[in-house]
Amino acid sequence: MKNPRFSWEEFNTLFPGTFESQEQRRKEYDAFLLVLEQLDRAPVPELSAHERAEIFRRSWPRPSQSRSAVSMWLAFWRRPAVTFALGLVLGCTLMLALMSDRAGRPQPIPEEQPLTVERTRHREIYGGKILQGLYPKIEDPKMVLEKTGEASPPQRVLHGTLDNGRIQVLWNL
Repeated sequence: MKNPRFSWEEFNTLFPGTFESQEQRRKEYDAFLLVLEQLDRAPVPELSAHERAEIFRRSWPRPSQSRSAVSMWLAFWRRPAVTFALGLVLGCTLMLALMSDRAGRPQPIPEEQPLTVERTRHREIYGGKILQGLYPKIEDPKMVLEKTGEASPPQRVLHGTLDNGRIQVLWNL
């Protein structure tokens, strides 16, 4: 007994571990194939002309004069092309509104990091809230660690502006 629609391998993959033994699984498979064969041999009852006409009428609605304006409006919006175009227009409008609103509002200022580091080949510049706490009398203090040559020792320099506009430079901190 072999049904081309449902093989033994498919039956095993659909019901793994549900039967206690291989023999019980084989019996269930044979019973299942027997049911399929009986369904194939069972006669299909004929439909009357009235039933066929009713099925056709339900599956193929014809426009009629008695349709209400609401049902015609809903039928228009159910079309996939109209729905897609409407979604595209609404999405573009929403994106434009969000982007233009963002341009009009002031952007939040990001919080200053406690320590900022800028590195170049021979120089490192440290700044931020930590140095402002160490040197409160100096505006925008920056610690510069600079090497003049490859073999020379690094030299630390503090740069900043005092309240009266003078520049304070401290060498070798």
